[in-house]
Amino acid sequence: MATVESGQFAINLIGSQAQELLLKPIFFDANVEEIFDTMVLVNKKQNLAYADTMVNLLQNTNTCGWTPKGNFAIFDRCIETELVKANVELCYDEFADTVYKQLMKKGTAMDDLAGTIFMDLLLERMVQGVKKDVLLGAFFGDKASNNTDVNFVDGMWSVYIPQLVGANMIPYINSNSGTPLTAGDGIDLLNAVYENASNVLQATPEGSKVFLVSANVYRQYLKDLQNAGVSSNMHLELQINGASALSFNGIEVKPMYDWQGYAQAYQGVSDANYVLYTERKNLVLGTDINNFQNQFDAWFDKTEDKLKAKIKFYLGFNYKFNELMAVAY
Repeated sequence: MATVESGQFAINLIGSQAQELLLKPIFFDANVEEIFDTMVLVNKKQNLAYADTMVNLLQNTNTCGWTPKGNFAIFDRCIETELVKANVELCYDEFADTVYKQLMKKGTAMDDLAGTIFMDLLLERMVQGVKKDVLLGAFFGDKASNNTDVNFVDGMWSVYIPQLVGANMIPYINSNSGTPLTAGDGIDLLNAVYENASNVLQATPEGSKVFLVSANVYRQYLKDLQNAGVSSNMHLELQINGASALSFNGIEVKPMYDWQGYAQAYQGVSDANYVLYTERKNLVLGTDINNFQNQFDAWFDKTEDKLKAKIKFYLGFNYKFNELMAVAY
């Protein structure tokens, strides 16, 4: 709701209101759902239980006795969510001098931004910013870091993948990150990751898998195809949500345009030649969409003469099966 008291305005959306205006645009965005299995009812901590594949079950029936063969195993992985927030502020005088001044309310109601184009713009931009930060955290987050840009969640490239590679639990290709790719490297890199993947991942239907790649890998792969004179109308393009997308052996190659900049900023890695080959729903993004602590607040602080806004919600990230991943970096 919005209230105005003594020249001050306040907008406070909690629970279901915050869910509709804030969390749904973030967690049900098409780009997010293409990458993650989004779990929206994770109340701080939830175990993800999976039944392992059963093999070597059959045997000859040569006796009347009971001779069990094969194992049925259930394992779990935990996804934890932390209460995260975004706080922003703007000097009121700076705002009042913008091109939107004519769209503000008049007279004593000028401080009240409820229902104005500025409040719509503020909410839209904050949602867009939080969405980018969610993807930043999912891949480059590190709770052990001192950098507040990334220490709100653990992510794939900074925590999970190094752990898995270090324990020889996922196939790994050294892509010589730090060295620019040259002609032919795009195709060679994707092929190396593809050939190095586990049989479990290889047996997954092509439409259920994806190559998530840094922008430089994507651009080099495209150049390699163009230099080879290969027609995209033959087998190199897929139609994803009505738009053309490059593919490799029938699997979408999806550019992650922010990865290169994030790797440079938070890992000190230039020319980050990153490839993550996985099943589309293998990465898990968690939140508690109905939590009463979810909140969007915006208000005018008359004491400081500033416009302020904040967002608060639960966020966590993990993966399901290491057998469904192969990487290069």
